[in-house]
Amino acid sequence: MHFTAFKNDLSSATQIALRAVSQRNPLPVLSCLLFESQENNLTVTATDLELGICCTMPVKTLINGAAALPGKYVSSFFARLPEADIDVITDLSTNATTFSYGNSEMVLHGFPTEEFPRFPAMPEQPSFSIGQDVYKKMLSKVLFAVAYDEHRPVFNGVNIRISADGMLSMVATDTRKLAFCEEKVEHLAGQTINVIVPGKTLIELIKILENTSDEFNIYITDSKIFFQISNICLVSRLIAGQYPDYNIVIPDEYICEVKAPVEDLINAAERAMLLVSARRTVFNIKFQSGALMVYFNSESGRIREEIGVEFSGTDIDVGFNVKFFIDLLKVMDTEEVIIKLSGNDSPALFKPVGRDDCFSILVPAISNV
Repeated sequence: MHFTAFKNDLSSATQIALRAVSQRNPLPVLSCLLFESQENNLTVTATDLELGICCTMPVKTLINGAAALPGKYVSSFFARLPEADIDVITDLSTNATTFSYGNSEMVLHGFPTEEFPRFPAMPEQPSFSIGQDVYKKMLSKVLFAVAYDEHRPVFNGVNIRISADGMLSMVATDTRKLAFCEEKVEHLAGQTINVIVPGKTLIELIKILENTSDEFNIYITDSKIFFQISNICLVSRLIAGQYPDYNIVIPDEYICEVKAPVEDLINAAERAMLLVSARRTVFNIKFQSGALMVYFNSESGRIREEIGVEFSGTDIDVGFNVKFFIDLLKVMDTEEVIIKLSGNDSPALFKPVGRDDCFSILVPAISNV
């Protein structure tokens, strides 16, 4: 392999692909990035066998070929190179790659490229296309609720559905918190999709998506999902199984309801979090007429704050995990939130004021003494 490319372009492509590299994988070749230069195009690929990312960029190819190079070293090296054209030559007999820049050079020893897993073939036609801004906004509302539980893998993903009437919905839960959002997408009407996509994949995807109405393509097979965004492609396995019906955790009746300023709630909770320890992670909110009372006591100290709200119903005192509470509120895109409670140990519903397309559920927690 022999090609020439500009340093900044190489650095950008490797940083994107590097997100799929797992440093804890037992197979040494999976710590590598695969560089493939063909006909003035360079593709940089990484995979941990569950998530794969490839990034394509134009280069000046002199000899077609490939090299599997340690991702950690090559990405750090590119980031520190001077802004200039880099000449890259691989000796297939030794798997050594030489990077020449000006009067200097560096050599990295790689792995045989045949040991690197092949990137799966993408279907010819996309399952659907959607604006990057729409998809990114929806993901931002649900990802905080994804679980990381090896014993219940179905909760480690986001359930993404498209109904026949063109309603795109996403839901995530770890059984202690839940987030749901939906969006009407007219041009998706007539098709149905129901898949569970790993949260890890979507966390990487949201970093790549931009706040633009430009559409990107999504391809779905029986076991995989592909996201094609311009010159970047992500592929991921789908999580097998049936996602639970989230409706069963939504209370039928509520005993109290408040409308409260989101920023005031976040600020009060973050101040209470300053006193939180590993032993004590639950703070309390007393829902009452006129003002909420946020309070927390620990061996480090105590805090009490009042927040003016609109209140109706019965007074109630509820404990919440403070981090979950903050994470939930930070994805709200309105100034006020409606909180509905049906008991101090029943799921609480949080809904942005004026919005019926999304909500979150948070299960109260018992104070750890």
